[in-house]
Amino acid sequence: MKGAWSEWKEAIFKACLVVFSVLLFLFFDGREFWFTQIQPQLTNMLSNQKTELNSAPVVSEQKFKQPSSVQSTNGDTFDHQTSLRQFGRCASQQAEGIKYRVENGIYTWVDERGITNYSDKKPSFAAKHYQPERNRALDFFDLNISGPNITDQFKNTLSAKLNAVFRGYTSIVGLDAMQKVTLRIKVLPNRREYERVVKSYGGNPKGNVGLYLGRYNLALVEQRNHHATMQTAVHEAVHAINQAVIGYTPRWLNEGLAGYFQTVKVTMQVGTVAPNQARLHRGYITGRVLSPYELINAESKWKSYNSELMYKSSWATIHFLMSTTTGRLSLKKLMLQEQTERCRALSNRESQALLRAHYPNIVDRFASFIQSPVEPQRL
Repeated sequence: MKGAWSEWKEAIFKACLVVFSVLLFLFFDGREFWFTQIQPQLTNMLSNQKTELNSAPVVSEQKFKQPSSVQSTNGDTFDHQTSLRQFGRCASQQAEGIKYRVENGIYTWVDERGITNYSDKKPSFAAKHYQPERNRALDFFDLNISGPNITDQFKNTLSAKLNAVFRGYTSIVGLDAMQKVTLRIKVLPNRREYERVVKSYGGNPKGNVGLYLGRYNLALVEQRNHHATMQTAVHEAVHAINQAVIGYTPRWLNEGLAGYFQTVKVTMQVGTVAPNQARLHRGYITGRVLSPYELINAESKWKSYNSELMYKSSWATIHFLMSTTTGRLSLKKLMLQEQTERCRALSNRESQALLRAHYPNIVDRFASFIQSPVEPQRL
């Protein structure tokens, strides 16, 4: 009896030692993590058995986005595509496979489901060693921030927010799908200067306070108050991430992701996406909101529809998808399908077919979502 108890104590001690080592490594490494996220991997490490995670129902893979050699100009995405062709760029890039890092004997990687894995052994599948700089967002963000009135404090705060955004983005699509993002953010001191510089690049400053020019890896931002300028800078940076990682997208997806991440807050290195208070009343979404399918079908009507309705509905759809495991999986599938052909956005029909396959009750769930208080979400 005593011998059996000694064996149990030894096993428990080893398990605690492994858990403590992982947590200590993450603490000094400055990484954000969920304990529930690493628990399955620790269990797998100790028992050498695969643990199935609770997830959305598995559906068969379908090829929603068929490659084409000619740029599509269908009415679904024509306006957005025209804008991207004018200022953007697309390049078909092959994924390099899952990347891993190792420090203090602990291997870290993100699998195809976007789940972070920790182990004392190297991944068994083909993987590429990748060692990011400490306290950098996986060393994938090459960022330069400038402006005559921009302080070091503003730069540091913006960098911290964008690092959190990049980690959140990676948690959706997986590290193996990420690409290096090079971006210059230039903050112009007043409206007059903003309009002058935007026009010098051939852009139209009317009705906007920020513009992303992918061709030049440049985001122009009009300086207003600290809060508004910060949100605009984050918003435009997300457009840069979208183009680098998944290429051309429908406008609702591009603007929805940018609107979702622009309210990111960082406290003690923990990133949280706060609800956009400008679109809420006492914590609830008020007024008309297009359902996901209505929003997708309105892709060609951004100019004729009320622009506030379109931006609001795009933000609400992304916040809704990010609120559940099923929604995040659906968003991941959508974004990875976009990535398969970077120079063409998914059509309305393709987007709807994908969402129906992975989120069959999306209409009812969205209707319930907009009737409930909008909660903050941790990245």
